[in-house]
Amino acid sequence: MPVKLKSSDVQQSFGEAADRALLEDDVIVERYGTPRVAIVEYKRYQRLVEAERELLRTRLQQASAAASARAGNLSEEQVDELIERARSEVYQDPSAT
Repeated sequence: MPVKLKSSDVQQSFGEAADRALLEDDVIVERYGTPRVAIVEYKRYQRLVEAERELLRTRLQQASAAASARAGNLSEEQVDELIERARSEVYQDPSAT
């Protein structure tokens, strides 16, 4: 279960917060009782980013196939560019998922 810490506590002892994220579980940093950021172990972060990328890639490929046969022949560069565009759209509108 994630550990919740106040931002002021994290500011005063970031090393301890980082250690907790490494040794125990994710650390949720709250400001005025509202979760603002998370501190996660770096390998977990990499897995989350890769999972997000794969999900976006899958969604893009499905949309491309449905929209046009030509879209199915995108180069890897074009797919990556569209993934980045889709990622920015998702972060701009959280209700889009």
